[in-house]
Amino acid sequence: MGVAGERRLVRLGSRQCAVVTVRDIVSCEVPRTVVYRRLETREWIRLHPGVFKLGSSAATVDELEMGALLAAGDGAALSHRSAAARLGLEIPRDGAVQVTIPGSRGPLKLSGVRVWRSRALLPSEIAMRGPFRVTHLARTIIDLAAVLDEQGLRAVLDSVVRQRRSNLAWIFQLLQRRGQGCRGAGRLRALIAEYQEADEVPDSVLERLALQLARATGHEPRLHWEVDHGDRRLGKVDLAWPEVQLCVEVDGWMWHSNRESFEDDRARDRALQRAGWMVLRWTSRQVKSDPESLAAEVAGIYRSRASFRTRGAGRAHKIACAP
Repeated sequence: MGVAGERRLVRLGSRQCAVVTVRDIVSCEVPRTVVYRRLETREWIRLHPGVFKLGSSAATVDELEMGALLAAGDGAALSHRSAAARLGLEIPRDGAVQVTIPGSRGPLKLSGVRVWRSRALLPSEIAMRGPFRVTHLARTIIDLAAVLDEQGLRAVLDSVVRQRRSNLAWIFQLLQRRGQGCRGAGRLRALIAEYQEADEVPDSVLERLALQLARATGHEPRLHWEVDHGDRRLGKVDLAWPEVQLCVEVDGWMWHSNRESFEDDRARDRALQRAGWMVLRWTSRQVKSDPESLAAEVAGIYRSRASFRTRGAGRAHKIACAP
């Protein structure tokens, strides 16, 4: 009976990342003496009270997280950083496994596990990633907003949007329903609004900026100017002063939501620079928050380039007229 029971336990454990509980051991009818012997010889490792890893090697992340879930009991789910990593978001893992349990349960202390209790953990907010129960993406982001600083939260939202643009609307909807009184909810709401506004740079923003730059430089820029060099078209830029080969590009966040678009823009910038153009690249957030400083910067650069071209033209004229 002992050998057959242990085989059943190994099969069951294979569905749980080689982690089993006392309840599993009893259901498979493995004798207590076998359990003691396996623990004594270190063939099994106790992860938590009543939770064991089958095998003697150091526990992997999968085994530690499964062990934490089994030890936390019914209704528990990986959450916060642990859930984010399981959901494919780019976030550094914490040294501890992070788990949320229903608020109806009493306080729980587990070694190497950070446990949150939530009175509002609904079954609809749980997703499965393989054998792991995790808080779904929208709930995970709301949880993270309470523990991450702004830089960390912004980095996670970058990762969310790279996965799927519609995720922002999902997070915002859950935030509206469930975020009242949640720590970090206001900051998350503001960041989502910022990302939604920064999807693209509307012509009205460019036109308003062009007017300010025209006043600052004394020369009106061309909107959506196609730059040609010889018989080659280098591309369209947002604002340009062809007379001094100066241009401004205003980027919405989404245009650089992946490495390919980022690399393409840098390649075009290099081509413009080889053709003698100077490229100023700003974000829509910078334009909205401090347009006066940007206008002053462009005015100084415009004067410098205009002066340089005038001096260069003067030198060329002297050389041409020399006997």
